[in-house]
Amino acid sequence: MRRYHLVEFAAQHQKGFRNHIVPLQEIPHLIQSYKNYECHASCFFFPPEILTYMEMHLNKGRPSIGGYDGKVWATFLAFDLDSQDLEKALDQARIFANMLFSHCGLNAEDCLIYFSGAKGFHFMLDTRVLGHITPSKNLHITFSQFRKEILLQMPEIEQNIFDLTIKDKVRLLRLPNTKNQKTQKYKVQLLPEELFQFSTKDILEKATYPHELHFTDDSGLVSRIKHIDENPTLSRIFYRSKRVVRQITKKPFRYPIKAKLGKDPEVFLCPGMLQILHSSIEKGFRNNCAIRLVSEFRRNGLNQEDSEKLMHSWNHKQRVGLSDKELNNIITSAYFHSYPYHYSCSDAIIQSFCPLKNIEDCQKRSKVKN
Repeated sequence: MRRYHLVEFAAQHQKGFRNHIVPLQEIPHLIQSYKNYECHASCFFFPPEILTYMEMHLNKGRPSIGGYDGKVWATFLAFDLDSQDLEKALDQARIFANMLFSHCGLNAEDCLIYFSGAKGFHFMLDTRVLGHITPSKNLHITFSQFRKEILLQMPEIEQNIFDLTIKDKVRLLRLPNTKNQKTQKYKVQLLPEELFQFSTKDILEKATYPHELHFTDDSGLVSRIKHIDENPTLSRIFYRSKRVVRQITKKPFRYPIKAKLGKDPEVFLCPGMLQILHSSIEKGFRNNCAIRLVSEFRRNGLNQEDSEKLMHSWNHKQRVGLSDKELNNIITSAYFHSYPYHYSCSDAIIQSFCPLKNIEDCQKRSKVKN
């Protein structure tokens, strides 16, 4: 938290509403200054680099947090349960709480429960129960995947009650003990026993004024509990979520290939390939010749943009007749895999164009060239 200590604060009567980055410790004072009215904060914490990012990304001339793609961190993972029918939301919240506290064995301080002040409930899961959470560019995606994994464990719950749109880095959530403009009710904390014992009428009555927070500071963003145990069940699900996200976000490894002989095809292409480059190709051979040419371009260190220029020039100059769409698909295919495919001298199509009498002559030429 020494490094990731900044949050976005937003209030109804604050100029501009959004894009106000403040240190965590200022949140309680800001809530008071806006009289606990329509105050929100980001679910994630940001490092100081967020300020530089905002200065470089302006929206209508003002610094903007929109599109931030740096690392974030969080003390709590939020679940948002909403329904137009508060009785239904309460019923589903009890099912969810029963899973967390009875089945998974969490304590009250491990997962904080709030009535949102409107039509649902917020469950704030202390991230320490999930194991060691490190700052990450993909933490918001991992949290989103974790929510989905949890719901898969609960076939009896109505998934449409859960708001699964809490998945971006700059999502705001209403702060505890702040008033909802529409309902004039406060977001208030509920202990697990209150969630199970209170009726909706009792909850709405409690939400008529702020209450002292259990387990957190006055911002509701920082726990006062020094030690929280890792939960084996939930940490296992979170680890699985991280593994899924790593798979879907990892970039394919590409072998670095340097253009040893430069970018001129006349220098690095073999006689057979050169013949293809300077020939008008008959129908039935156009796609096969194109993929061989572009693969050889890539194998000799040309990037996709350079290959596109050469291939479109070849297609036009030699009147090959491939449509732009066909040619672009071929080029994309040649650059799709991590390493380019190599068509050797024994390839039948290259042999049919090669002016040399036999493969041995081509191999001797290659040795001299290299």
